[in-house]
Amino acid sequence: MSEKELKDRHNSILRKNVSSALKLASAGLRKGSGIFLFMDEFTYLIRGRYLDFVPRADDIFIVTYPRSGTTWMQMILYQLTTAGKMDFPHICQVSPWFERFLTRNVMTAEDFDNFPSPRIFKTHLSYKWIPRGQCKYIYVVRNGRDVAVSYYHFYVSHLFFKGSFSEFFKDFFMTGNVQFGLWFDHVAGWRENKSHLDVLFLEYEELIRDLGEGLEKIAGFCGIELSPDRVPEILRRCSFDFMKQHEDKFDHAMGKVWEQGYKQNAFLRQGRTGEGKLRLTPEQEHFFKQKAGEYDA
Repeated sequence: MSEKELKDRHNSILRKNVSSALKLASAGLRKGSGIFLFMDEFTYLIRGRYLDFVPRADDIFIVTYPRSGTTWMQMILYQLTTAGKMDFPHICQVSPWFERFLTRNVMTAEDFDNFPSPRIFKTHLSYKWIPRGQCKYIYVVRNGRDVAVSYYHFYVSHLFFKGSFSEFFKDFFMTGNVQFGLWFDHVAGWRENKSHLDVLFLEYEELIRDLGEGLEKIAGFCGIELSPDRVPEILRRCSFDFMKQHEDKFDHAMGKVWEQGYKQNAFLRQGRTGEGKLRLTPEQEHFFKQKAGEYDA
């Protein structure tokens, strides 16, 4: 398929969603902070510059629900596709946040065209809104309970949330009234449609258990030649301790003003599994399982 055919197909998909998007935008204005997600996506939808974006066959989209290993995967792919030098000011300058950069006028589709191949994009977009192309999509899913805990700490440290975890869990996370909506919907949307695109579905917990095996799987999927000599150094640079030492290169809030209460070195919090099981009360665990029962996962 030619670039023009790809672009026409992509734009056709977007235009089919405009009518429903307008209705959702109108309804969403009455739903509080959850509208942050939708209005970002709606702005992204109607912005002309987005329609100029043409995916390349060797593009790699890192897709996640927030707090699911997104930044870690950016670092992994940066190490796999380059010499791995840490001379970049911020990871988003070598692996752009796709929808944010376009909607906030940080970069344009033309700017993206100037990136060398393979381009590595980070995105939290749902399946419905992702750019379609003959490129690669790596979806990383993390235990939803752990996501809830990590997202709460992110809201406290970066978005200045003042409530308790119990309030955040019940009134925000479990209702989808957070940025990027309901975790269950995001994961289910990608899981149910992964066969429609070239998607590698990875579990965060598996990467924690054996990153070496994960590197081989990712490299194989992306067609990247992985030299055995480089593996030890890549593993070292992709370790939690190493990334924590260079946190200023990964924290997305580094540009925010200090007087607003920004906490340095709080973005990469612990990077471990199982915290959701320890933190959730029996009632919260029941609520989570009840909601999960509504999905085929």
